Amino acid sequence: MKNIIERILPNLSAENYNEDFQNLNIDSIDLVSMRVDIENKLGKMIPNFDWLSFKSLNDILKYAEKSGAQISEISVLKTIEKAVKKQNFINMPQMCLEALSENWLFKEAGSEHWDLLCDGLGTSSSELKDDIGNRLYATFVRIRIDGTGNLSEFRENDPYEFDAKLSRFGMGMFFSNTNFKSENKSIKIDMMTSFSVRKSTGDNKSLAKSQPTMETCNIPQVAEFPIFGNEYRLIKKRDLKTFFYKDYIFNISETELFSFKYSLNPYYDLNGVGLLYFASYPIINDFCELQYFGSLENEEKWEENYCTLFRDVMYYANCDSRDKIKYVLNSVDYLSDNKVKLCSTLFRESDGKMMAKLFTIKQKRTV
Repeated sequence: MKNIIERILPNLSAENYNEDFQNLNIDSIDLVSMRVDIENKLGKMIPNFDWLSFKSLNDILKYAEKSGAQISEISVLKTIEKAVKKQNFINMPQMCLEALSENWLFKEAGSEHWDLLCDGLGTSSSELKDDIGNRLYATFVRIRIDGTGNLSEFRENDPYEFDAKLSRFGMGMFFSNTNFKSENKSIKIDMMTSFSVRKSTGDNKSLAKSQPTMETCNIPQVAEFPIFGNEYRLIKKRDLKTFFYKDYIFNISETELFSFKYSLNPYYDLNGVGLLYFASYPIINDFCELQYFGSLENEEKWEENYCTLFRDVMYYANCDSRDKIKYVLNSVDYLSDNKVKLCSTLFRESDGKMMAKLFTIKQKRTV
């Protein structure tokens, strides 16, 4: 078991194994990945009651030794492939500024992900609980959209369909791959979620990772932690300074070109359980981004002329309804084909905690 820990946390010393997790500042995604690998090695799931009782890495090793590891890794739960297709037409509710609404796209793709997840777990969203009885909330960790055209190329009254598939890594991380198709255009949507519980009622700053305990799960399991998740983990830990996607190169920068403070609108920005809605992050980002481009002399109307072609949102934290969000524009690069590459960061003003990093390509719409 120790080799699993060493692979995921290679920089720890022998003394660190007795230290409290809080002192080591171990990333929650690292712990989820570690838990899955150990469960596979043991050939059984570790109850949340036991997992949440561990205070150090040595506690995990002692538990594994007591439980007895199997020789080979096995799948913990029975799985069958889950997929869904949905068809409709692009009308006013799906549009914004004469283009496909990115906010609607996030919400709808997220709903497909959520429906597949609940269906695969055989329960409704309100009944999702861990084995201690805590209410579980699906928490979006990363969302990437990549279109064959920018959002202005998706037209009113055009037919569209969603084709979504879901997989999992253990019972702690879930990944969906969705294709949004309309006429001869499409958008690829990749999503990654985990489960969280509130440590105290109404406190959005104290979310902790947990997972459901099920006897069966009709969601296929992947053998290794996907690259999509590993990139997120490395960027969060600041171990990855540059990442690539197709022809795009994104440098992880802390530079502050421009900043703006955003006050939450609880009637729009929050979801049904009072958390900052995952679909609100890119909209908050774009509202603040607009303040930057609106301040430039002789700048044409940014919101009417540039539309999203690519977006990658990496979520790190939530906030309370009365919190303010600090937007920081890290970089702006003008590319060929009327494209603009933007990197930005959202922070929680109350404690300065990073809430999200956003990597965006926008393209000037054609008349």
